[in-house]
Amino acid sequence: MKLIINADDCGKSKDVNVAINHFIEAGKITSTTIMANMDDLDGAARLFSKYQDDISFGIHLNLTEGHPLHYNQKLLDKGYYLEMNGKIYFNLNPYRNKIIGLSVQNELEKELCAQIEKVMDSGIRISHIDSHHHIHTGLMLLRLMPKLAKRYGINKMRNMRNYVPAASEANIILRNLWKQMIKFQNHKIVITDHFGIYEEWYDDGKQIFSGNVTFELMCHPGGAYTEEERKLLETDFTQLENIELINYNGI
Repeated sequence: MKLIINADDCGKSKDVNVAINHFIEAGKITSTTIMANMDDLDGAARLFSKYQDDISFGIHLNLTEGHPLHYNQKLLDKGYYLEMNGKIYFNLNPYRNKIIGLSVQNELEKELCAQIEKVMDSGIRISHIDSHHHIHTGLMLLRLMPKLAKRYGINKMRNMRNYVPAASEANIILRNLWKQMIKFQNHKIVITDHFGIYEEWYDDGKQIFSGNVTFELMCHPGGAYTEEERKLLETDFTQLENIELINYNGI
């Protein structure tokens, strides 16, 4: 098995960037993804300068937390953005699995392009696309994601979380269908076989997946997931059989 361990939320804050730096030094992650609109993009750029030869750096598209990079009256009027105390905030979560009009998609595309371009302008070479709260897998962005990948020459994308023990059979079928629909629109996009959290890859001392597959394991150093961090730090990946640690530059 080829295993990618990706730290989400790089650039969210100085504390998160410090934690990601620690996990890189400890050999516990092989990849990270960067938020363009949060508090410490400069710190993320410094991590890229330091570790670009060791791990991959992707874009963590964000429409659900913090402030948009650009003011957009149409999105504000329609409720996709909210204004509170004189500041504009994202409000996309209620719409993530709804089919939205083309005019709204076009406005969201402007924001996502701005995020990608801001990361690129910081000198960061983007290896792959994923997103905060998995918004890139929602219905509202199904058309946009292959289009953005093609525009910016980013040919790798995070899979939808496709091993969920409590999910119904119909839900699992829909999750697999998403991947097929993305690749149908842009055949150059490469997506891992599986994506999930620690317990969906390795649980109770047993490895759930094996064989000739690629699995991306998501983690959040410096966030609220302290148990997740503990398990990663305690796992000696070099002692696990038939595991090859790779990053998104290697698929």
